[in-house]
Amino acid sequence: MMGKKWSLIIYFLIVTINLSAQEAGTKTPYPFSQQQYTPAPAGFEPVFVNYVGRHGARFLTKAGSDITLLQVLSEAEKEHALTKKGVLLKAMVIRFLSIENNNYENISLLGEEEQAGIGARLYNNYKPAFKGRGMEVQITHKVRTKQSADAFLRSFAGQKSEFALVKDSDENVLRFYDLSPAYQVFKNSLSVQLDSLEKDPRTKQTAASVCAKIFTGTFIKNGVKVTVRQKPVVMDAAAIAACVYDLYSVQLSIPLEMKKKGYTRDSIDFGIVLDQKELQWFNFKNGAADFLEKGAGIDTLGIQVRIAAPLLADFLNSTENPTGKDAVLRFTHAEAISPFATLLGIRTASVPAASVYNYNRHWKASSIIPLSANIQWIIYSNGKEKLVKVLLNEREVALPVKTAHYPYYRWEDVRYYYLNKLKSIGVNPKDDMHQYLLQLK
Repeated sequence: MMGKKWSLIIYFLIVTINLSAQEAGTKTPYPFSQQQYTPAPAGFEPVFVNYVGRHGARFLTKAGSDITLLQVLSEAEKEHALTKKGVLLKAMVIRFLSIENNNYENISLLGEEEQAGIGARLYNNYKPAFKGRGMEVQITHKVRTKQSADAFLRSFAGQKSEFALVKDSDENVLRFYDLSPAYQVFKNSLSVQLDSLEKDPRTKQTAASVCAKIFTGTFIKNGVKVTVRQKPVVMDAAAIAACVYDLYSVQLSIPLEMKKKGYTRDSIDFGIVLDQKELQWFNFKNGAADFLEKGAGIDTLGIQVRIAAPLLADFLNSTENPTGKDAVLRFTHAEAISPFATLLGIRTASVPAASVYNYNRHWKASSIIPLSANIQWIIYSNGKEKLVKVLLNEREVALPVKTAHYPYYRWEDVRYYYLNKLKSIGVNPKDDMHQYLLQLK
């Protein structure tokens, strides 16, 4: 009989493999686990919540990998160049499209559950802060942030509050990364730093390995001609494999739609042509791009982090001078959450890497900016003094500020630290943030 020790080891190995298989960088479903929170110092209770969160699990933002992959597979079918797995894959893409149709840009049912769960826990954990004074809710112009806000607010329906749904006309606070010309130039230049990964033998090997499971003979030797957004494109092995991984990533967000359609779990499983090693390389390669573009990169005060100054300024202003509301709730995108976490100095989000091959020693997209990622500032008071506790994805985190009561920090100390940090990059919280973004270098 197998010993208890070995049974536990095998159990944890299985759990680890399953968790790893469910990771897909920024498209990883929200990994919530029940937390044991540190009690506040005696006499303190929550009085205000400052929140920013990414939208929930979603469908593809637009037709792309799904339509393209179906064209490639259809061409291969005409030439009798599909393997058995290739035939299965084509049927899966068709099922996938039946779910995605008319749902592009929307959050999925899982995304709704993620947001509703976060909202419910926020309300239940910090109930004294919600006195019916109302909440300010900010969204971007993308429909998935409005859908996320609606799902999040379900648990607050019983509150006698009027929700002012504030839509930033220029989105300086929530979509700052789209408003800075210099940042756009920086982002477009990253291909040079990522060139070593593109040329890494593992990239070519992974693509060849994936395609060998789908196509027979030399079908993709010279690429496959398809039409993408009314333009002819030649898809090589790397591009085809990337499409497969993209659909694999999104399939993790639609299990409830699959069930609703009557599809079994293996009816849509693009993992049939992606083994663990291949998934790890895709995760690593894509994560490197996210790390440089919106993470700590090679400089924790690089433009990819300084771009988040408007969001930090908004948190400081709204905490220092609350408008009489119970909370400020912001719903945005991964490109806002990650640089904000780095600017705050949260350890897991703030370790730079000199080499793109070392970034994941500390930084992991699936832990920092999964779907529904969020940062919460919970403000406490005893009537005389204010404390702040910061959570990343509902986990208490340390700030680079001294405290005698971790994870609680004196608000004055936190404010002083971040005002000085903003000052070091030439920002005053009262500045015109639109001009700041336009002039950022």
